[in-house]
Amino acid sequence: MKSKRRYRCKSRMKSNKVNYIIIFAITAMFIIGIIFIYFGFNYKDNAKSIYNYTAQRNSGYVVLLKPNNFYTSEILPSGKYYASNSIKEFQINFNYNFKGNKKTEIYYKYNVIATLSGTISGSDNVNKEVWTRDFILIDDKNSEQSNIDEFTINEKANIDYAYYNNLVNSYEDTYDINIDANLQVALNVHYNLIDNQVDDCIKLNIPITNTVTEAKEDYEKITYKDIIQEAGANSINRIIFYVIGGLLIAGAIVTIIVRIKISKTQQTPEEEYNNNINRILKYYRDLIVTVTNKPDVDNLKIMNLYKLDDLIDVAEQNRNNIIHYEAIKNERSNLYVIVDEYAYIYVVTSQELK
Repeated sequence: MKSKRRYRCKSRMKSNKVNYIIIFAITAMFIIGIIFIYFGFNYKDNAKSIYNYTAQRNSGYVVLLKPNNFYTSEILPSGKYYASNSIKEFQINFNYNFKGNKKTEIYYKYNVIATLSGTISGSDNVNKEVWTRDFILIDDKNSEQSNIDEFTINEKANIDYAYYNNLVNSYEDTYDINIDANLQVALNVHYNLIDNQVDDCIKLNIPITNTVTEAKEDYEKITYKDIIQEAGANSINRIIFYVIGGLLIAGAIVTIIVRIKISKTQQTPEEEYNNNINRILKYYRDLIVTVTNKPDVDNLKIMNLYKLDDLIDVAEQNRNNIIHYEAIKNERSNLYVIVDEYAYIYVVTSQELK
């Protein structure tokens, strides 16, 4: 018995040592995998700015009035509300200034287009567009410069407000509907920059009404942009970090799953025995009585049973309890059902239950 206990103790110590090593390895794989993925993300910080530029936009304007007896000046400044029927035209001065941090090949073109649109309120209270028409005020103009670090566009556009107002009134009379009309006047700028196509614009929105109107800016005054280019080696290294990190984490997960399966199948004889007897005592606790003294069956006819189910059937058919006695601690238990001169016995060990 001492040698068996010594063997079980050594076996348990060896098993615990293996478990500690595996837990350490899994933890290390998770940590190292996360570190590799972190480094992969961090490689984005190594992307380099190869060019930066600033774009400044402005759209100053004045309003020219029709002859009238109410205003002391024929020109009104920007940023006000204006009586629609008093307006002769808007005179808009578009200014676009580009400034880069170094000279490079730049070819740009631009135009000025006015877009008249009409909307109505739908059943869902959302404005629906029913009409749109473009007017080319300044056709495409191309640059002649190339190796430069800055350029400036200055263009003037005159908006005959009465013309567009009359066009909207005619549309409403023709189709017998009332629309909300808006005239968007835009300087559109297009240029290539370090293999990037840049599309920019300066927009003013002018409502077309018979009451009052205004000119509303629809653009950012100034923007600062960086053109980023990543080195090919950085991109490859980042992918390598992702792959290694992902494989380590996946390996750790697979190891956990395999270890769980192995732990269920590779148990010590003592663990298998305790699992077997505890399962029986749990499922048939209303039928089993545990005793500390070995039942005296010497004068009875012994019937050794091969299956636990047979013992359960004998107990239930004869309305007897099953007597549980642990013959060898942590190794073997005997289950008895005594009926008249017969003793039915089933032995529980570390072997799989029948």
